[in-house]
Amino acid sequence: MELTELIKDYVATKLLSNIELDFLEGELWETTQHIEEITTVFKAPKNICEKLDLDEKSCWQLCCAVVLDSSRPLKNGKKRVDDFTKLINQYEISLS
Repeated sequence: MELTELIKDYVATKLLSNIELDFLEGELWETTQHIEEITTVFKAPKNICEKLDLDEKSCWQLCCAVVLDSSRPLKNGKKRVDDFTKLINQYEISLS
């Protein structure tokens, strides 16, 4: 499985299996755990960002957060996309 392919599948079908969602959760968790070590993230294609209602210069991890927020909302009402956006800004991570 690959994060980018799963997000593309979600954008096309609005469906992912529990195993695929588990994978995305693990990938996003792993990224947030090592955020201090990350200097660059890769920008997602404009059409993917638009379909997920994100800025056209958003990274794949933000796309992942949106998919998870939509498919598996957090019980406390927080949004993963908001938390990850704060981390990107806090650690001044650039887009590639």
